[in-house]
Amino acid sequence: MTRFLLNLVLMGIITLGIYWVIITFIPPLAGYSIPIALLLGITIGFFIYIQIDNRMGP
Repeated sequence: MTRFLLNLVLMGIITLGIYWVIITFIPPLAGYSIPIALLLGITIGFFIYIQIDNRMGP
């Protein structure tokens, strides 16, 4: 459970980071920044969770 909660925090940090990058450096996409950030943040965070889970085992 601890790994899962840490991964949720990691997903949130990644999402906020991607949101900030889009808002700051790609202003024409500002209207789509929240959906893009959520999609990429959850996808990347889930990928990291799978990698950690496969490496550490049960």
